[in-house]
Amino acid sequence: MQPVRITYEPEGDILYITFGQSKAATGYQLSDQLLLRVEPQAQTAAGLTIFNFSIHASAGQNLSLPGIDDDPDNKSLLLRLLTTPPVNHFLRLAQGEQSISVTLLSPSLQEAVAA
Repeated sequence: MQPVRITYEPEGDILYITFGQSKAATGYQLSDQLLLRVEPQAQTAAGLTIFNFSIHASAGQNLSLPGIDDDPDNKSLLLRLLTTPPVNHFLRLAQGEQSISVTLLSPSLQEAVAA
């Protein structure tokens, strides 16, 4: 597995998760709270950015992902990345008939921020 770097910015309550070495990536705004960074050549996850992290981590609520449906050309790529390592070590995808959402996996992210 590639190395994972987790950085938390308490002032903005933003969690940055980087997979492997930092590299140029395309950002996909899956919701106003979640950004998935994708390395375009390899079509692999480069990282995640979670806004208002402490609120989501403590609430345990699903984050709706309307941005996936906003990008039909990349929907299958985004769904694949969300359901495979390393992304699925941090998020759990739930697909309903009308919506797609993720849940932050705990305690791994909360423990990472506390460390």
